Amino acid sequence: GRKPKNINLEQIPTIPLNKRSTIRSLAWQLGCSPTTLHRNFKLNLIKRHTNYVKPALKEKNKKDRMEFCMS
Repeated sequence: GRKPKNINLEQIPTIPLNKRSTIRSLAWQLGCSPTTLHRNFKLNLIKRHTNYVKPALKEKNKKDRMEFCMS
């Protein structure tokens, strides 16, 4: 097979978030192909991290949710 292309995974945290939000933009920042990057995800060398804030939670919703989770 082919020798795996080594990409510097340590430099990922130094890339601003808006430039590493998609595989394509992160690949471009690292100077490798999106396919290479995807292969790294598959091999669990890189973890995907999603975080979506739920902005419309009112105080009562929060309390109800806490109670639901505790029950």
